[in-house]
Amino acid sequence: MARLTASARAPYGSAAVATMGRGMGHSDELETHVRGAPPLVVLDLRGQVTTAAQEPLAETYRQAAAQGASHVLLNFAGVDYLNSGGIAAIIGIISEARRANQRVLLTGLTAHYQMVFETMGLTAFAPMFDSEEAALKAIHAT
Repeated sequence: MARLTASARAPYGSAAVATMGRGMGHSDELETHVRGAPPLVVLDLRGQVTTAAQEPLAETYRQAAAQGASHVLLNFAGVDYLNSGGIAAIIGIISEARRANQRVLLTGLTAHYQMVFETMGLTAFAPMFDSEEAALKAIHAT
């Protein structure tokens, strides 16, 4: 069973940790941190993005979206593992954002995961950027 805890880390930030034990002392863990201010809120992801992280990740996205941002940047720089369950969670966030007239942006993906996201067609709905600065620049250019 996944557990979500949240606490303030900055005036506009919050953190959450999802943990799901798999026995023998092994656990899947994703830590998220929300920072920034509209029009761009950043979700820093650290750890493993798996099935165990689906609901906590969605809840963290909702916290970020509630800040009124028109753009939410998912920063994968701290992610060391991403599987199909994690990708399903990302697709859910992209879908939820589209329904709310928000745009999801991506950064920090490894070359391998960039190729996976492009092959799946996700970048048509959530464009990738080389950096947070590049994403912010693109937002201000529109």
